Amino acid sequence: MDWQETEYGSVPLTWQILSIGELSKVVTDGAHFSPRPQAFGKYMCSVKEMSYNKFIFTNCKLISLEDFEKLAAQGCQPRNGDILISKDGANCLDLIFVFNQQEELVLLSSIAIVRLLPTCDPYYVRYFLSSPACQYTMRNNFVSGSAIPRVVLKDFKKVSVLIPPLPEQKSIAAVLSSLDDKIDLLHRQNQTLEAMAETLFRQWFVVEAQENWEEKPLSQIANFLNGLACQKYPPKNEIDKLPVLKIKELSSGISESSDWASTEIKPEYIVETGDVIFSWSASLIIKVWNGGKCILNQHLFKVTSTKFPKWFYLMWCKRHLDEFISISSSHATTMGHIKRGDLDKAMVLVPPADVIEAMSSKMTPILNKQIANQKQIRTLETLRDTLLPKLMSGEVRVRFDEETA
Repeated sequence: MDWQETEYGSVPLTWQILSIGELSKVVTDGAHFSPRPQAFGKYMCSVKEMSYNKFIFTNCKLISLEDFEKLAAQGCQPRNGDILISKDGANCLDLIFVFNQQEELVLLSSIAIVRLLPTCDPYYVRYFLSSPACQYTMRNNFVSGSAIPRVVLKDFKKVSVLIPPLPEQKSIAAVLSSLDDKIDLLHRQNQTLEAMAETLFRQWFVVEAQENWEEKPLSQIANFLNGLACQKYPPKNEIDKLPVLKIKELSSGISESSDWASTEIKPEYIVETGDVIFSWSASLIIKVWNGGKCILNQHLFKVTSTKFPKWFYLMWCKRHLDEFISISSSHATTMGHIKRGDLDKAMVLVPPADVIEAMSSKMTPILNKQIANQKQIRTLETLRDTLLPKLMSGEVRVRFDEETA
C-alpha cells in the first residue's frame, strides 16, 4: 500500500485531506441571545446539557414556541446527523457527538453545528475530530482566549480532516460505534440498577422503618479516612508510583494531566476499583470509584467499614448528601465543605443483624453488578481509545467493500 505525508503523519495514499469548510454544507452555531425562560415550551440547550453522546434535559431551559420558531428559522435548530461541538468555555472541544434525538430543540452559541455533505459519514468525522492528533491540532491552532477558551468558526472551517473512501469511513465508524454502543448500554444498565437500589432503600428505611431499630451517627457505621497531601510524596522513580485521586479525577477520571505520587505510603491510602469515595470539600460527591488503583488525596474520604456491608454505608451517605450540600453552601468561605462533626449529626437507622443480612441478599448483587459493569466500561473505553488513533491514521485498517469505494 502506498502512503502520503500529511500534518497528521503518514496516511494511505487513497485518503483525501479536506478542510471542515470543504466537507460541509453548514458550519454555524446557536443563538447569540437567550429568550426569556418559560414554565412550558420548547428546549433551548447549552453546553451544560451536553453529555458524551446526547443532550440531558433535566434542567434544560424552556422558551416560547414563538421564540423557538424564530431561532429555528435562523438555523439554530440541529438536524439528525449534524455534528455538534462544544465551542466555548471550560468544555471547549471536549464534547463532540452526532445529533440523533427525537426532541425538538434550539442551541445557544456555545455549541457549533456542522452539517456535512453526503460524501462524508458524520460518525466517522465525529470520531476524527475526537482523535488525539486532531484535538492537539485544534487546541493549538484554532482556540483563542485563555480565561474563556473559544473556537472562532471562520477559523474552525480550516481544520483538516483525513477522509478515506466513504465505505471505509462507514466501516471505521461502525467499529468504534459498536464499542460506544456497548458502553452506553452498560451505563444505562447501571442507571437502572441504581434506581432499583434507591427504591429498595427507601422502601426499607423510610416506608417500612421499624421503631425498634437503633439510631446511630453516620460516623459510627463507617470509617471516613481523609486523604494525604500527596505533593509531599513525589514519585522516587518511574515504577513505584500511582496517579493521585483528587476531586477533579473523581468527577472525570484519571487523565494525562493527573498528578502522580510515590507508593511508599500506608496501604490504607491506596484506592482500588469498588472503593467508596466521598468528596467533602468544594464539589460534594459520593461515588464508587471505577478508575483503577490510585492514591487518595486530601479533601476526599475513603469510606470503609468492618461492621456493615458496603451498600449500607454507601446508601446512607447518599441519603444525607443533599443535607451535606446545604451545610457546605451555608459556610461563609470560598470553598464550602463539611466537617467530621456533620457526620456525627447525620443519623442512620440500624436494623438487627439478621435483617441487614436479608437486605444484603438483594442489595449486594445489585452493587456488585454495578461495579462489574464499571470495570467492563473502563476496559471498553481503553480499547476504543487505543484503536481510535490507529484507525484514524490508517495504521489499522478495516474491511470494506472496495468495489463501492
